[in-house]
Amino acid sequence: MTRIEIIRRVKVLMEELTPFDDGLIVLNSDVKPIESYIEEAIQPALDQLLIFCPLHLTKATNLPAMTSVVSGTRKIGYITIPDDFLRIHTIKINNWEKAVHRAISTENPEYALQQNPFTRGGSAKPVVAKAEKLEIYTIKEGDTVQKATYIQRPDIEDLNLNQKLFEPACHMIASEVLAIFGSKQAEYMAAKAQELIKAEL
Repeated sequence: MTRIEIIRRVKVLMEELTPFDDGLIVLNSDVKPIESYIEEAIQPALDQLLIFCPLHLTKATNLPAMTSVVSGTRKIGYITIPDDFLRIHTIKINNWEKAVHRAISTENPEYALQQNPFTRGGSAKPVVAKAEKLEIYTIKEGDTVQKATYIQRPDIEDLNLNQKLFEPACHMIASEVLAIFGSKQAEYMAAKAQELIKAEL
C-alpha cells in the first residue's frame, strides 16, 4: 500500500459515483488538482481509521518504559505518550487477570474512581487512563510490565499498513474529500468503509 496507489484508488472511487454534479465537479476544478485534496485527506482519514478499526488489523509498537510513583499502599504506573500516539494496543501487568486494550479519558466518570485507592482498578478490572501520560491502575510492589504497546500514526510517505485496510482507507479518504465539497456521497463512502471493516471482524 503506497501513497500513489491510494491516490489512484480514491480517484477511481470518486469517479464511479453518480450523479457527477453532486460535489464531483471538483474533479475538473481549476482551483487545484484533485490529487491535492486527496493528499491532504490521507493523514486524518488514516488516523481515524486506525483509532476505530479492530486491533488484529493494526501493528503494535512498543511504548516507552513505565515508571511508578507511590500512591498510598498501591502504585500508579506512568508511561510517556509518544508524539505519534493514536491509541493503546495492549497493556498487561504480570499479575493482572486480563490485558487492557482501551484507555479511558479523564472526562470519563470511571476516571474519578481511579483517584481513590479503594475504588480504582485492580488486577481483576485493570484500568488505563490517557491524561498527560498514560496512567496505569493499579501496580503493586514487585509487579512488572509484560506488554505495553500502542498504535502509532502512520507515515504517509512510508506506509506499512495491513493490506486489508487498503479499501476501507480509500473509502475513508474519499469520504473526507467529498465532505469538503458538501457532497452527500461522503456519508455513503464513510458507511462503506465501516462495512468493509466489519467484514474483517
